[in-house]
Amino acid sequence: MSGLGPRSETILNAIVSEYIYSGEPVGSRTVSRKFRVGLSAATIRNIMCDLTELGFIEQPHVSAGRVPTDLGYRVYVDGLVSNQKLNSDDEASIASSIKTAGLDVRDVLRQSSLILAELSRQAGVSICSPVDDQTFKTIEFIKISNDRILVVLVSTTGLVQNKVIYDEDNLDQDSLESYGRMLNDMLKDLDLRQARERIEHELCLEKTRFDLILAKTLRLGHMILSDNSLGEVFVEGKTNIVDDPEFCQIENLKAVLITFEHKSGLLKILDKTLRAQGVQIFIGSEHGLDQIKSCSIVAYPLRADKVVLGCVGVLGPKRMDYSKVVPIVDATATAITRVFKKYLEGSS
Repeated sequence: MSGLGPRSETILNAIVSEYIYSGEPVGSRTVSRKFRVGLSAATIRNIMCDLTELGFIEQPHVSAGRVPTDLGYRVYVDGLVSNQKLNSDDEASIASSIKTAGLDVRDVLRQSSLILAELSRQAGVSICSPVDDQTFKTIEFIKISNDRILVVLVSTTGLVQNKVIYDEDNLDQDSLESYGRMLNDMLKDLDLRQARERIEHELCLEKTRFDLILAKTLRLGHMILSDNSLGEVFVEGKTNIVDDPEFCQIENLKAVLITFEHKSGLLKILDKTLRAQGVQIFIGSEHGLDQIKSCSIVAYPLRADKVVLGCVGVLGPKRMDYSKVVPIVDATATAITRVFKKYLEGSS
C-alpha cells in the first residue's frame, strides 16, 4: 500500500504514464491537459509538491517538471500488474513459438529469450534452474567422436539434460554402457544433490582401492554432476537497449553490457524469482546491482507440477512500458508451463 489518497495516486500514475511515453520531465500543465483528472492546475501543482516531499517523484532541474523515483514506479506498477492481460492472438503467437523449441529446457528458454526481446524491444533474459532437487532416474553415455561423449541425464519427472564431455581415454561404446549401468545402480532413487555427494564420497574412498573400472565410473559421474548446482543464463536482444535514451551516456551503456557479459549478477537476481510466486518486478535499486540501477527487471518463475524449470524475464530501463512488458512475460511463462505440464503428465 502506498498510503496515498485517491487524488495523489491519480496524479502520480499520470506522471509515470507520461514519463514512460515521452521520456521528458512532466509538468502540471501536461497532466492537466492530457489527463482528465478533474482538478485545477493549481491543485495538481500542490499535489506534485506533496509527492516530491514524500519521495514518489523528483525534480531533476529547478525549472523542470517531475520524474518518478523508484518508489513512484513501485506504486504505479503495483496498481498495474493485476489489470493487464495480453490479447488472445498475441498469446496464441507466443504459445506457437514456444512449441517450436521442442522439449529440451535449455532450448525452450533460449527461444523464450528471443520471443521476449522481440516483443518487448528490450533484452529478453531467462535462467535454467539448478536441477539438484530433481530425482535421478537414468544416465546414458553415447560416443559421438573420438574425444567427445554425449551424456543424457534423465530425472524421474521425465526432464532430460544433455551434456557433452571430453573423453581423454578414447573409451568405446561398450565400456561407456558398462559405466552407465554401474552409475545407474549406484545413484538410483537419489536426488541430484545426493547423487553428487555420493560420487564425491566414493571418490574419497577410491584412493585406497584398485578397481580401475569403478574409478573411471566415479570420475565420469563427477564430471557430469559437479556443476549441476549452477543455473544457466540466456540473454537475447542486447542491442535493443541502445535505442533507449537512458543509455546514451556511455557509462550506463557499458555497465549494462558488462552485466550481460558476466551474467553472475543476473543469475543472483533471477535466482530470487525461482523461489517466488507470480510475476516479480525489480525496479532500479531494488535488484541490488548498483551498476545497472537505471534498469528494471520483470521476471516470472517457471514451474510444472513440482518441478522448477527456471524463469523468464525482460531487462530494460526503469522507464520501460510495464503495461506492455508485464503481460508479455506472463504469457510467455504460461505458455512454457503448459507445454511442460502436458509433457510431464504424459511421461508419468
